[in-house]
Amino acid sequence: MNNHNKPSIVVASPSCFYYRPGVRREQIKSSQLLLASYLSQHFPVTYVDFEHSIGQANTRVQVKRFERRARELLANMEFDILAISCWTSLSYLATMTVARCCRDLYPDRLIVVGGYHSTARPEDFVTEDNLFDYVIRGEGEIALKDIAASYPATGRPTETQVIVGQALEPSDYVPMNWDLVEDLVRTNFPDGLGTLVTFLSRGCPFGCAFCMETLKTRRWRCASVEYAINEVQAAAERFKFSALGFGDACFGVRSKWRKEFLRELVNLKPDFWVLFETRPEYLDEEDIALLGQIKSQVQIGLESCSPEMLSIMNKSRQPDKYLTKYREASHCLSDHGVVHGANLIFNHPGETGKTLQETFAVVDEELSRGMSTVIWTSHDYVHFPGSYIDNNRGLFEEKYGTQFLCPEWWKLSEEQYTNGRKVIPSHDLAGDRLKLWSDMLEARDQQMRDALTPTALSLAAGSQYEKWLNDPRIIDI
Repeated sequence: MNNHNKPSIVVASPSCFYYRPGVRREQIKSSQLLLASYLSQHFPVTYVDFEHSIGQANTRVQVKRFERRARELLANMEFDILAISCWTSLSYLATMTVARCCRDLYPDRLIVVGGYHSTARPEDFVTEDNLFDYVIRGEGEIALKDIAASYPATGRPTETQVIVGQALEPSDYVPMNWDLVEDLVRTNFPDGLGTLVTFLSRGCPFGCAFCMETLKTRRWRCASVEYAINEVQAAAERFKFSALGFGDACFGVRSKWRKEFLRELVNLKPDFWVLFETRPEYLDEEDIALLGQIKSQVQIGLESCSPEMLSIMNKSRQPDKYLTKYREASHCLSDHGVVHGANLIFNHPGETGKTLQETFAVVDEELSRGMSTVIWTSHDYVHFPGSYIDNNRGLFEEKYGTQFLCPEWWKLSEEQYTNGRKVIPSHDLAGDRLKLWSDMLEARDQQMRDALTPTALSLAAGSQYEKWLNDPRIIDI
């Protein structure tokens, strides 16, 4: 409890409701842990993940059970401030449930919420009874530190305060405090983790129309190479895992930093896979040659192969040049044996049969080259609040005939994974034509499988294409 100027803080990841039964989103919610790590320099901090402690809730009965268990957990915890991370809109209903349980138990304690959803929709957390004391928009570390520091003197505000968090600079980055999740890992993952995620930079300088990352400061800010390598070593020494992911929104924007870091990473001779996501213009032959010396898997946010769609998505102002750069990077990655995913978003607002044909023409061209390490990863457009598209729905409705059938799907007590995808992209793609892209993809299933090296095939089958698991070329990796 309150210890003069050192109030105790619980940083909570609230789980999610009505997602997909049996699918756990991420083993360790590293973005929330990063916040907790920063705060632990100044205050007593406990980190709790309700998804691991209780589970997900996908029916009304399960929601009631979750609420009961959450109340029991909170009743046995001592803290002054509950800081809930509504990192994704999928967690909105769970966030409200955890906050309500806390307020019922502890009317006088401080409840703070932050994350992408509170940044996009702060009004969703402003209630008549002031359930939340503070709603943080943007990065939360400095804002929450200031709130906690003033709490012993000021107590709860008389009404909900919406504040904008100051962006953290690299000089203030702190290492992950893995002590905060030691018990969680020991209890839930006695045989080791699959993928552990850490962060080496913040910010993305691009403004993709579909992305919530644009809500944050877009200036790319990286840790020093020394800090980054120390983070890799600390994670490897602390936990057993098969892959270490860098959760950066856009890895390696600055060429000098990227090359120096990759050289140091290769020198470590990691025995685990290294994963990150970037754009094709941030990979040249020197980078790729380095990646070829370790077990690495790169996700490229390609999003479409249609110049028209790339313009609509605001992915590039020079879509033809962007696609050329992708081809060059992908071919070089395959030449060096680096497995890489090419992410494609289908049924994005503005998509038509013509743009689908353009995308699959490029896919066919790449498949015709023969054996490669590129995994075509694809999914429907998901409508998230706060994106350019969300803020300009009328424009897309008028220009393309887009229909947003569940514009506030996160408030519905039903399957949110599906409802977030209930978007008719254009007049041309409606009704049965909504599944045109998946039919076109399915028609190329065997070609995509046959074009992959055994390592790439095995990784693809283990994640994106489970139906490939019976392929005789699958190897143990």
